[in-house]
Amino acid sequence: MRPALSILAPAALLILVIVPGTFAQEDISLAEILERAYQKEKIFKENLKDYICQATTILQEPQKDGTAKTLSIVEKTIFRKLPDKRIEKYNTITKKGKELTPEEVANAQRRQSIISLGRGRSFFGPEERSHYTYELMPCDTVRGYPTYVLRIKPKSKKIDLVDGKIWLHNDSFEVVRLHLQPAKNPRFVKKATAIFEFDEIQPGLWLPFEIIIEAQAGFLFIKKDRRIHETWRDYQINVGLPDSLFVEPK
Repeated sequence: MRPALSILAPAALLILVIVPGTFAQEDISLAEILERAYQKEKIFKENLKDYICQATTILQEPQKDGTAKTLSIVEKTIFRKLPDKRIEKYNTITKKGKELTPEEVANAQRRQSIISLGRGRSFFGPEERSHYTYELMPCDTVRGYPTYVLRIKPKSKKIDLVDGKIWLHNDSFEVVRLHLQPAKNPRFVKKATAIFEFDEIQPGLWLPFEIIIEAQAGFLFIKKDRRIHETWRDYQINVGLPDSLFVEPK
């Protein structure tokens, strides 16, 4: 980003130089940010056909003293084919400190269905924009990346809409972070939030590397808090995954 520094006072220039993570916001409209993010999203969908990655999922139960009890740890391989297919292969599962046997892992695998993701969540296309209102908030820095911050609010309380914030790289307009909650909670879910962290896996291709979900489920007077921390790594991009991989097991 190349801000018009000539109009800034010397004191302001000094602040920009000496304060880490500070940057000036260029003169750009909210509409232009949304359009440039939409164009970037279209390029992403054209360039990414499929991927494989390794993931670790840790399920925890928060305790009253601020600690968290680990309920399970799953090491798995994720297979994703755009636009709408994903399957997970469990490698190891640890529950309450005990690693499950290969037979128990296989049983858990059989219970796992093919996951259909639809066409992936979007916030920038013309159709998607009709469901939300957008607000441009003060710029922020995320892991060293200068970002624009968008506040998105759903126009209706539908279960397939979300409420939250989007952090966009201020130069490439790639999504750096999402912080979301459902516009309407699913049944028996009292509250839920999700944070997605993205990074450049290869030049021009940003994918998630960390997801944190915190939720509280409840029925009558029973409440259960859960926290899921998932990390993604070791991506293999555009490997040519066959459709047969995503057939529902019989």
